[in-house]
Amino acid sequence: MPVHDQPAPEIHPRLHDLLVGELRIEPDTLDPASTLEEIGLDSLAVVELSVLLTEEFGTPITEDLVTGLRTLDNLNRYFTSNSQKG
Repeated sequence: MPVHDQPAPEIHPRLHDLLVGELRIEPDTLDPASTLEEIGLDSLAVVELSVLLTEEFGTPITEDLVTGLRTLDNLNRYFTSNSQKG
């Protein structure tokens, strides 16, 4: 039987800082299970986030990739994985 009550990983600190500091997302809304829409990111904010992430992590990130990841957890896992590579 799968375990559904495992604690979600923390949001990557750099991703958290971009969401809160640059995009003015309230920190208490940053639940990893939340979708980008649920935290208040519209299509323009997703474009801005993709630019910020590209600058922050040094790897081109398209808005389609950001949108395709869909949730903060998926976005978090993507950047946690990529930040460990370099």
